[in-house]
Amino acid sequence: MIDGVKVTLGICVLTEKMGALQIVEKAIKEGVDEIILVTPNPHIIHFLAEKVSNKETNIHFILESRRRGKSVAVNEILSRASGDLIVMASADVRLAEGAIKNLVRKMLSDPDIGAVDSNVSLMNSRNSISNRIAHITWLLHNLTMAKLNCEERLGHIAGDLYCIRRGIVQKIPDDIINDDAYIAMSIRLKGFKVARCKEAKCYILGPQNPIDYLLQRSRVIRGHFQLLHYLKRFPTVLEFLIFEDIHKVFSIIGEAVKHLKPSEILLFFIAILLEAMAVIMASLKSFLRNNESIWTIVNSTKELFS
Repeated sequence: MIDGVKVTLGICVLTEKMGALQIVEKAIKEGVDEIILVTPNPHIIHFLAEKVSNKETNIHFILESRRRGKSVAVNEILSRASGDLIVMASADVRLAEGAIKNLVRKMLSDPDIGAVDSNVSLMNSRNSISNRIAHITWLLHNLTMAKLNCEERLGHIAGDLYCIRRGIVQKIPDDIINDDAYIAMSIRLKGFKVARCKEAKCYILGPQNPIDYLLQRSRVIRGHFQLLHYLKRFPTVLEFLIFEDIHKVFSIIGEAVKHLKPSEILLFFIAILLEAMAVIMASLKSFLRNNESIWTIVNSTKELFS
C-alpha cells in the first residue's frame, strides 16, 4: 500500500521489455499492491516472469491473442484492477524515483481530484533539427498543461504516467485513439478535477525525424477530433484552445518564445508549420475514416531502453 491506499499499476506493452521491467521494479519498490500487464507478446511475459517471479507483489500477466489496440488493453486493466487507485504507465517511459508515490499523494490531497497527470520531460538530445523541434512542441504542451492546471481548467492527461480513481471510468470505447485524453475528459465531465503533479517526474523520447513527428502528431490530433465527436467538448490542448480562448493561446506562445534562444526562433516557426501539416493530415484521416485505434508504431520514440 501507499499511504494506506491500495494501488494497482497497469502497463500496456508491445516490445519494450526493459522499459516495462524498470517500471515494475520501481512500482514494487514504492509499495504498489497489484500490477496488471497486458501484451500480445508472449516473450515479454516470459522475460518479466523470470525477472520478478520472487517478488511479493501480486502480478497479473494478460496475454492477448493478437494486437487489438491500446484502448482494448486499457479496458482489460480497468475491469480487473482491485486497487482504490489505478496508476497507468506506458512501457516506453522512464520513471524518476518517487514518481508513483507522488501521483498517489497528489490524488489523496483532495477528494475532488479524479485524475492526476505526471510531469513529463523529453530525453531527446538537441543534436538535430528534428529533436530540437520536438523539444519546442513539448515546451508548448507543458506550458499549456501547467497554466490550465493552475486555473483548475485542466481536462487532459498525456498518458505516459497518470493516476485515476477506480470506478469513475469503468470502460472506454474500443476504437478510441487517445485513451488517456478520453479518460481525463470523462472524469472532468463527471464533476471531478484533473490535476497535474510536477513532483511526479518521468522521461520519454519524442519523435526524432520529420516522418515520425508527422505520424505521431497527426494520430494524436486525429484522436482529439474523435474526442470532440464522442464527448461534444473541445479537448483542453493548445490546438483546440484556439476555439475557446484565443488570448490564452497567444499568452502560452509568448511564454514559450521567452524560453527559446534567438537561434531557435526559426525552429519555432518550423514547428508551427509541421503542426499545421499534422492537422491537415489528421483532418484527411478523419474524412477518410481511417481506423487508428491500432496505430503505426513510431519507432524513434521506442529507443530509450535500446
